[in-house]
Amino acid sequence: MCGRDPWASRDPAVPAASPAGDRGKGERAGSGQPSSRLAAPRDAADLHLVNNALLITHGALSTLGLLLLDLAGAVQRTEDAGLELLACPVLRCLSNLLTEAAVGAVGEQMQLRDERVVAALFILLQFFLQKQPSLLPEGLWLLNNLTANSPSFCTSLLSLDLIEPLLQLLPVSNVVSVLVLTVLCNVAEKGPAYCQHLWPGPLLCSLLGTLAFSDTEVVGQSLELLQLLFLYRPEAAQAFLQQSGLQALERHEKEAQLQDRVHALQQTALHS
Repeated sequence: MCGRDPWASRDPAVPAASPAGDRGKGERAGSGQPSSRLAAPRDAADLHLVNNALLITHGALSTLGLLLLDLAGAVQRTEDAGLELLACPVLRCLSNLLTEAAVGAVGEQMQLRDERVVAALFILLQFFLQKQPSLLPEGLWLLNNLTANSPSFCTSLLSLDLIEPLLQLLPVSNVVSVLVLTVLCNVAEKGPAYCQHLWPGPLLCSLLGTLAFSDTEVVGQSLELLQLLFLYRPEAAQAFLQQSGLQALERHEKEAQLQDRVHALQQTALHS
């Protein structure tokens, strides 16, 4: 990783929960196409016991969003053990419902639009990093589902300057790395205006690092993110070449699962 540790001095405050009538903000216009990266519900074997669509129609998304804000505020006020155990089911339920909302016909008034959830989620990610790193995938899974089809939540991620803290999670584990890279793909695929916030910056340095990983899924997600970045920011491809990017790709040329994508990225970089 390059540069300072952005988690060290970051202490974003979560705005107080507003009355029900003020919870949502309007969706900002975006250029990205709907994403296919929504993570499937967890504990799928038990989903027949819960009518997710009914929960959504009764406002469960907004209620869980407000509960997430409360939990983020609580971890800022106390270091008591056990709060992570309360946060985990909230994160998982919200992620499952977002998956349901994306595939079903959900009215706008029932969608989650409170962008403060992104700030709250990063407070919880920082808390997990310090107290229980094994729970980081739960928070990142929710962040993926928030940003998959929402330019608004992607904009929140950028406006709160949270890309660098997200990149700092890459070394935690391969699972965490894949989720971080998937979230960044969600942002990048929204178009040139979003990629302008990804490069110049620490992203390219971090991706050169993940290309050195041996995990095929991490490398594959890195290749996808680089393709999106080069598509919308051709100047980044030139910087990639100048930083020995082709040599980083060469180590994966003979891997059956990656070689087609490696070749495609090489061609994109050389002709950008």
